Amino acid sequence: MAKKPSKTVKKSSSSARKAGTRKSSAKKSAAKGASAQAPKAPASKNTAAAGRAQVLLDLIQTVYRLRAPGGCPWDREQTHQSLRPYLVEEAYEVLDVLDQIDSAEKLKDAKVREPFREELGDLLMQVVLHSEMTREAGAFDIFDVARGLNEKLIRRHPHVFGDTKVDGADAALTSWEKQKQKEKGKNPDSSVLDGLPKGMPSLQKAARVIDKVTRVGFQWDDMVGPLDKLTEELNELRDEILAVEGARNEDERLRLRGRVADEIGDLFFTLANVSYLSKIQPEDALRGTLTKFERRFRHVERRIKENGRSLEQSNLAEMDKYWNEAKAHERAPESRPRS
Repeated sequence: MAKKPSKTVKKSSSSARKAGTRKSSAKKSAAKGASAQAPKAPASKNTAAAGRAQVLLDLIQTVYRLRAPGGCPWDREQTHQSLRPYLVEEAYEVLDVLDQIDSAEKLKDAKVREPFREELGDLLMQVVLHSEMTREAGAFDIFDVARGLNEKLIRRHPHVFGDTKVDGADAALTSWEKQKQKEKGKNPDSSVLDGLPKGMPSLQKAARVIDKVTRVGFQWDDMVGPLDKLTEELNELRDEILAVEGARNEDERLRLRGRVADEIGDLFFTLANVSYLSKIQPEDALRGTLTKFERRFRHVERRIKENGRSLEQSNLAEMDKYWNEAKAHERAPESRPRS
């Protein structure tokens, strides 16, 4: 049955406990380790904190029940591989909501706040579900995941939990990377580029690669070099495209198209570097442009339909007219100069 994992319904702690008691030794040791490391809250807050922590335990028990004998047939038949598309989908649904949040003020709007809470919950469901599957396999459970994350956060923040001093966010991130490399430095094949997922979207991955090599000094000192490189790559792309247009036969054209692809890749990477040095995420910039394009083209479609015609019955001149109309409507309130 092709559907998303069922939305988890909060249960009372008593009903959740009746669903089945987990007797994993890993769970007990994780809880013990966490209590030994975590700073204790003031006595007056302990009861409230315990109550809120119980909500997470209820969630874990609910997912356990969904996967247990007599649980949900769909949830029981899922595997790590079958859930892959849902993990990506849920992450992108969180990003869709994040595009609406440009300030903390937006979270006062229930139309933004509630979808954000729900989508974060759906993403959390994926983490808990995968962790339940690994518990069933005898590998690790959600408590091991949480403990490992907590220990890593403490270890990689010596400027918070130790005596290291940093000056600003950039220095803190550099400290994180140094600590990370220190942990992995025992491996002679380790690289500053380790840890980047192979399946990461290419533009996003380019930004992360640039960030990592920049932090070890592999970067221009100013924008002059990157901008000159941008012009160089654009000219090289132009030359290769013209070469394809002038190809003598199809075999030569196919060969030259491979060089065009190389130059387009170089241009994308150079643009990603310019974005990085401008403190702009290229993935966010492109997503914003796609949103803008979609909004304007929908306006074009709507205006043509108002005239009782379809896009196929229109022409480029008419589409351009309504496209510019959409641009004018967007810019009018801010009185920005037209480009």
